Order: sequence, then C-alpha cells, then structure tokens
Amino acid sequence: MCKETLKAKVEEIVPKAVTWRRHFHSYPEVSGEEVNTSKYIQEELTKLGIPFETGFFQNAVLGIIKGGKPGKTVALRADMDALPVTEQTGLPFASKHEGVMHACGHDSHMAILLGAAAVLNEMKEELHGTVKLVFQPAEEEAAIGGGRHIANSGKLDDVSEIYGLHVWPELPVGVVGLKPGNLMAASDRFYVHVKGKSTHAAQPHNGTDALVAAAHFIIDVQSLISREMNPMENVVCTIGLMNAGTRYNVGVEDAYLEGTVRTYTPALRDKMEQRLGEILKGLDVMFHTHSELNYVRGHSATINTPEKIKFLQDIGKEYLGEEHITQPEFPSMCAEDFSSYLEKFPGAFMWLGTGKPGTPALHNASFAIDESILPLGITMEAAAVVEALKK
Repeated sequence: MCKETLKAKVEEIVPKAVTWRRHFHSYPEVSGEEVNTSKYIQEELTKLGIPFETGFFQNAVLGIIKGGKPGKTVALRADMDALPVTEQTGLPFASKHEGVMHACGHDSHMAILLGAAAVLNEMKEELHGTVKLVFQPAEEEAAIGGGRHIANSGKLDDVSEIYGLHVWPELPVGVVGLKPGNLMAASDRFYVHVKGKSTHAAQPHNGTDALVAAAHFIIDVQSLISREMNPMENVVCTIGLMNAGTRYNVGVEDAYLEGTVRTYTPALRDKMEQRLGEILKGLDVMFHTHSELNYVRGHSATINTPEKIKFLQDIGKEYLGEEHITQPEFPSMCAEDFSSYLEKFPGAFMWLGTGKPGTPALHNASFAIDESILPLGITMEAAAVVEALKK
C-alpha cells in the first residue's frame, strides 16, 4: 500500500466531503438531539458499504471496517453536536435551524471522518486489522458526557489506539498542530446560590443583601487565582452568569451565579472546589447570608500520549510535508471530551489549522472553516490508521 495511492483516493473523495460538510452545516442539532445527523451518517455509511452499529448510546454511530489481513484495532472519532447559536456567516448553506449552528466545526469533523472512512474502506483488503469509526454525540454538553459513555460502553475495548482532531482557528490554514502531553484543559462547572433577606432599599439594615455578598464572592475568586495559585500552573476560573434582584428599590434576597474552572491536574480541581466552598462560608459569616455551592465535574484534561504524537508528526511530514506540521507552544484552556478516550487508550488529538486574518473564534456566530483543510484532515486520519495497522 503506497502513499501515492492513499493521497489519490483522498483527492477523489474531497468533493463528496465538501457535500457532507455543507449538509451537516445546514442541518445542525444540539447535544442529545442529533437524531437526523445520526440518520444521515448511517445513510452515507450504507452507501459506502461500511457496516455500523447504533443503540449503544443515544445517537452514536460506530462504523466498522475489517481489513483483509489480521491485526489490531485502531479507532477514529468525530463529534456530532452543534451549539445553540444563531448563525451570522451569510453562507449559502447556513443553518436552516433557527438558533442552532455548527459554530465549533463539528460539521467538518464528521465530513473528515466520513472521508477517511471512504478511503480506508477502498483499501480494506490491504489493511492489517480493524478500523472503528466513532461518531459521537453530546461533546458540547459535559453533563451528558458523550465521550465518557462511549469509552466505557465496551464497544471499544479491543482498541489499541485512537485518534481525533479539532479544527483550530488559532493555527494558520493548512497547518496541523501536534503537541505531546497537555493539550486541552479539564472543564468543571459550578453553581452558587447566595440567600439573603429582602427589605426596602431605603432600609438596608432591616435585610441581608445577597447581591453585596455575591459581588464580594466574584472579587474573592479573582484573588484566589492571583494570590493562591502557582502562576506557573494552568488555572482559570470565570464567572459568566449572575442573576439577582427583582426591582430597583428592593434589597436583593437571592443571587445566583454560574462559572467554570479550567485546570490540568486532579489536585487543582479538588483545591478549587474546596476553596470556592470556603470563600462562601466566610462570606456567610461576614454578611449573615446562607450560601450553597454545587460543583459539577465535567470533561477531564486532554493529555496526548507523547509517542503517538511523535508517530503523527512522522506521518504528517511524510504524507503532507514538513511545512504543514507544527508543535504548538502552549496548551489551551478550552476543553474537549476526547479526554475520556485518552484516559483509557493511547492516542492523540490533533489541531487542524483553519485560521486566516479575520477568522472568528470557535463558538462565534460568524465562525466558518476554510474547506481547503478537509483533504489534510482526511489524509492525516487515514494515514494514521494505515501506518498504525502496519505495526
């Protein structure tokens, strides 16, 4: 099986990959609701002659390509869900579902995996082993945890290694970012309820102002990060939501806050949960409030297996050229539930650059990929499988 054959087959499938990507983009579905997305994937796998399984977790689809020769099993994964965002790209194939958009590039992830599947299926008689194609729902909703459920479903227990990718506007178009070790952070979410006692705004001494206590909590959290955490460690704590009060002349009885903590180590996750609770207890003593903290663990950190990154770097240089491969200097504090697979299996997660001047960030209503990156993603995934199954 030669490199030129694989690259030729990638070139042949690119027009179809563009069609797949645009279909997914036009018909996005949020986490847990990827019913029609799943049906479309099943239809396309059937057209390609690739058997698949469903019914093991929500709308997930598991394609299976059995090679013509015995060997191990390698998996590829793509996420399926979109975001509750109203699209503003102006694309002719923009979302037809009001208030829902593929603003994180999962449309391209699915198209790339289908493209790699098509290439590998045409070469299956030469493959030494089995390929499992994981189309995963519910990546964006940590409370559902699609990756965690599939990794623990038993469907991948025979997998020896797994690979995936994410489009990345912080890298230039045509560049593949491959970083060993820490790549994307753990993501936790917390909910705070500060309970006070309402009163007339002109008589604050007759009540307990939950809003003042909540404001102190926000400031204290920033001090926690800047004064207690080692500046050489990765920790972010952001409070993104606060709801309080009912009227301008009524003292606030209830304040509600929501935030996120991003870290890379279990110890820091534990410490942040502990300290957030202790801050609230101290504020309750100071302001005579009654506070509750609900700290919810989300995705764990995505930590690449170093030897698998080296493997992908070698593949990228061979199949794409050295100019297309880079090692990002810093990890990201964004989260990704590919971490659930890397906790169980060796593997690696790639960043596929789609950035150029003016490209919006992920989750932005105007975000769109450069479709010229599709063949690079297909090549990396297909080549990773071919070369891994040779070993």
